[in-house]
Amino acid sequence: MAKEPAELVDGILKMEGVRHCAAVSKEDGSSLAASPGTPGNFGEVVAFLGSAAEVITSNLDLGGLNSVLAEGSGHQMLIVPHEQAYLGVEFAEGNTPWWASQHRPLDLLSEGKMAEISEAEELLRQKVNLLNLLLEAFGAKGEKAEEWRQMLEAELKNVEPSGRLARMVEPGPGLVTLRPGAKTDLAKKEVGDAFEKLVNLTCKKAIATLGFVEVKQKFQAVISRLAAEKH
Repeated sequence: MAKEPAELVDGILKMEGVRHCAAVSKEDGSSLAASPGTPGNFGEVVAFLGSAAEVITSNLDLGGLNSVLAEGSGHQMLIVPHEQAYLGVEFAEGNTPWWASQHRPLDLLSEGKMAEISEAEELLRQKVNLLNLLLEAFGAKGEKAEEWRQMLEAELKNVEPSGRLARMVEPGPGLVTLRPGAKTDLAKKEVGDAFEKLVNLTCKKAIATLGFVEVKQKFQAVISRLAAEKH
C-alpha cells in the first residue's frame, strides 16, 4: 500500500544524514508535510526543482524521473517524485549519504529493507561489543593502546575496502566505538564477514604478545560471558 507523504517524511528523517525533509504537491506546490524546523521557502525550492527536472527529463526522452540530486555551495538536496508529490531532502552539513545515489532511494523505506537495515545495525552493535571485550581481555588499553588504535584504524579499512565500515566505526586507544548518528549501509552478511576478519586479526596480534594458549582461554571466556548475558 502506498505511503502517505507524512509517513514518507517520517521515514526519511530516520535515514542517515538528513537535516530537513518536506513533501509538496506536484499540482500547485502546496505543502503536504514537512519535518520540524524546515525553512519556510524549502517547499517552494522542492516544487521548482522537481517540476524543472521532470520537464527536462521529458524533453530529452530520458524516461521517468527517479530522483535528482541538486548541489550548491555547501548544500546538497535530493528531489524524489512520488505519485502526486515531490519529496525534498536536505542533507546535514552538506554531505551526501550513500543512499541518496541509489537508483530508487524510496525503495529503501520498504518494510523489508528497513528490517534488513535494522538487523544489520543490531549485528554491528553486537560485533562492536564483542571486539571491545576481546580488546579489553587482551590488554589493548594498556601501554600499547595507541599501537592498537593504529592497527584498528588500518584494519577497519582493509577488512571492508569500500570504506563504509570505517565511516560507521571509529577506532580509539584499545577500543572501537560507533560514530554518533551513523547508519549502516552494509548488509548483515557484510557486517558479519568484516568483523570475522577483524576479530581474527585482533587475536593474531594478541598471540604475538600473550601466546596462543592464553589468547584462546581469554577468547573462550569472552564468548562464555556473552552467552551467559543472553540468558
